[in-house]
Amino acid sequence: MENNHIEIVVVDDEEQITELIEIFIQSAGKKTNVHTFNDPRKARDFIKNNKVDVLITDYKMPHINGLDLLKIASPATKKILISGYVTEIAEDCLNQMNALFFEKPVPMKELREIIFK
Repeated sequence: MENNHIEIVVVDDEEQITELIEIFIQSAGKKTNVHTFNDPRKARDFIKNNKVDVLITDYKMPHINGLDLLKIASPATKKILISGYVTEIAEDCLNQMNALFFEKPVPMKELREIIFK
């Protein structure tokens, strides 16, 4: 049976960020399954073993950074990196992975447009 829901993974070590993004996505009224993780190691395991349509991840987290999570996601996955540490992130690396970048605080309207386009 085909699942018509958009499978979205949100990863940030700050629980308030993952909750805020989850609530915002669900308020769009679209068919989504939002999986939130505050431990990037658990997110890594989920990404490796499940279909992910959209991956939204923080950059700077304990144990695994967001770029490492983007690298293991399927090429078909929409990849969005969020961070308050702009200068540490290599733009060419993001371009190679076909990933988008948003500085915190995340512009929610733009995020929604990217997720659902």
